[in-house]
Amino acid sequence: MRQPTDQPADDLLAPPLPGPLLRLPRPVRALAPTAVVLLVLVPLAAHDPEFGPTESPPTNAALMAFGALALAFRRRWPAATAAATLLSGQLPLAVALYGLAARRGATPLLYVLAVLAEVRLFVPFDLGDVSTPSALANLVEDPLVFGAVPLALGLTTHQRARTVSVLAERNRLLVEARRHAEERAVAAERARLAREMHDVVSNRVSLITLHAGAGQVARADDPAAVRETLGLIRGLGLQALAELRGLLGVLTPASDQAPSLRGLPTLVEESRRAGLAVGLTVTGPDDGLPAPGPKVQYAAYRIVQEALTNAHKHAPAAEVAVTVAVEPDGLRLAVVNSPAEPAQPAESARPTDSAGPVASEGAGPGLPSGGHGLHGMRTRADDLGGTLHAGPTPEGGFAVRARLPLRVV
Repeated sequence: MRQPTDQPADDLLAPPLPGPLLRLPRPVRALAPTAVVLLVLVPLAAHDPEFGPTESPPTNAALMAFGALALAFRRRWPAATAAATLLSGQLPLAVALYGLAARRGATPLLYVLAVLAEVRLFVPFDLGDVSTPSALANLVEDPLVFGAVPLALGLTTHQRARTVSVLAERNRLLVEARRHAEERAVAAERARLAREMHDVVSNRVSLITLHAGAGQVARADDPAAVRETLGLIRGLGLQALAELRGLLGVLTPASDQAPSLRGLPTLVEESRRAGLAVGLTVTGPDDGLPAPGPKVQYAAYRIVQEALTNAHKHAPAAEVAVTVAVEPDGLRLAVVNSPAEPAQPAESARPTDSAGPVASEGAGPGLPSGGHGLHGMRTRADDLGGTLHAGPTPEGGFAVRARLPLRVV
């Protein structure tokens, strides 16, 4: 689920790159060089014989006007405009070179036109008169100012535009990646909450249902048994409410109030009161071994809880052995039930969660199954880096065995 925000998604990762302080309308930017050359340089070239590539002022004015008109097409045909302005004045040539470099970048055609432009800018000067620093400076001034500088500025602009484009695309990909990560996190949290709800509701409600069934067949002249059954139902209901409140309050597995291995005796006793023969064995940790972490204990508790719930549903007459051992390679736990009925084949005790049928019809109506118990147990083990195996035993019962790491980073 996407959370609403007050700003667009593209603004969440990085601020936009700074642009020019003043951006004129596009038609103005396109025609401004043409207007400047026609209004300023053409009149100067018509009166100054040195203001152009030839010694004829009318010819210089005509060439300058031709270059000015060519600049109007520099956005659509930058290479052709640069080639046309080779016959014009310095300023139209500089504008055309800048436009070509800014739009096309460093291409072979740009290098060819750059060489021709430098030759064109050297032509009006007498190459033999370079005896003084002032004459040498005048010789290189036009090729540098109207040739090299526009090319360098154009290439810089082109590279900046490419960098901005790459950064914008990367920013878009980062926004998309974060959006997908948020969606995956929401889906994972939904799955986690659904798994927690399944474990709490399935176990507690199953026990409540079993006790309610026992209350139905209780003798009317034995009010003590009825009161005891109702008291058990009330206690289980309160426990379910407390755990549900913890889930709705975003209770984390590391919380001190979260279920842990200390709650296994109470969990087993509740199953015994519901009529299931359960034995519990807890060993370890030995000296030198750390105690399992809160997340590991929480997962172990939920796995045992779901395994007992499956036993209630599918093998209510079986004997169940719960074994928990803290060993050097991790926390090992096993919930193994005997066959539901000795005469039934091995599949009769397999839970519906693992694609097996329910216990025999003679055992009475079975409890409903959502088919998610074993998957949820495996997910808990996988999330912690452990393993879980569930399946029928050679004796015809069913076993759930798991190994969890002692500590989870």
